[in-house]
Amino acid sequence: MGFLSRIFGRSGEDGLSVPPMDGVFKPNSRLDDATRILDLPGIDNLALAAGALHCSSADRLLRIDLQAGRANNLRRFGRPITAVAGSPRGRLAVAVEGIGVEIGGEGNGWRLLRLEQRYADCITAALFVDEETVALAVGSQAHAMSAWKRDLMSHGASGAVIRHRIPTGTTDILCDGLAFPYGLALDAGGNLLVSESWRHRIVEPQSRAVQLADLPAYPARLSPAGDGGYWLALFAPRRQLTEFVLRESDYRREMMATIPPEAWIGPDFSSGNDGSLPLQAGSVRQMGSMKPWAPSRSHGMVVRLDRTMAPLESYHSRADGRMHGIASVVEVDDVLYAASRGAGTLLRLDLAGEVPA
Repeated sequence: MGFLSRIFGRSGEDGLSVPPMDGVFKPNSRLDDATRILDLPGIDNLALAAGALHCSSADRLLRIDLQAGRANNLRRFGRPITAVAGSPRGRLAVAVEGIGVEIGGEGNGWRLLRLEQRYADCITAALFVDEETVALAVGSQAHAMSAWKRDLMSHGASGAVIRHRIPTGTTDILCDGLAFPYGLALDAGGNLLVSESWRHRIVEPQSRAVQLADLPAYPARLSPAGDGGYWLALFAPRRQLTEFVLRESDYRREMMATIPPEAWIGPDFSSGNDGSLPLQAGSVRQMGSMKPWAPSRSHGMVVRLDRTMAPLESYHSRADGRMHGIASVVEVDDVLYAASRGAGTLLRLDLAGEVPA
């Protein structure tokens, strides 16, 4: 029964099967059909500060002019930006790989928060709890953000959620032992919620209460929806092949030791752009095209959740689409903006009067 449980199990750490994209998660082409606002390589980390939309691109922090459809450079940080948060009064928190978190804003100076170095390499999400307090998701204390694949393939569970008081410089650990926390949000009662990517779920970090489990893709960042619910970005699909590799330790260790990370079997922000990479169980072009139902390494997916974390509807870019690797979404005045890191594109989806798919 143990072997059969591994192959067909639908719950727990031992099952190889993954939940189907069906029902609310049924694939569609809504992300590929969305309006493309601008192209920006590696666009990520959408954040609102005093009503203005900001984003990152590699080491650059930018403010997006939605009327003109362009991005204005605010600052270069010299190393990749891994998270951005904005406050209602215009404060910005910018996490930089290997450096930590800098607090500042347009027209104001910047200062580095006093954080332990073990938190500096892999801050995946930031959230202003109030103007003087910032919550931070640390994806891993063992690997940098740029080495997220290695953390997944190493069964990483060294992530944490911390809270930092800016005036005093004090830091509290709210929760640790998380498997790559990648998104933060506040519920109606002011409690933190965190998306735990490698365990495919959303939890309340201090109580460890699971709010949403067994997602069909790897969850990334959370943001508030206008109706009191939430938006959840999911950057890549789960696959049986990946689940199998995660359980075959000898194969996985040899793969990690002998093959470059971009060729590892596993999820990614984009796929199909390099003909030198090995075929991965179904991701094969037939008659010159990728079939939309192919088990791709990457996918575009955004899910609307209600106040209780129940999924309501979803937006997709399927295997044959381009708008993959959605890791960040923000709603502004009945418009949803989504950053496709895989395509390097900012998308606009008008929500007013829309009929759920």
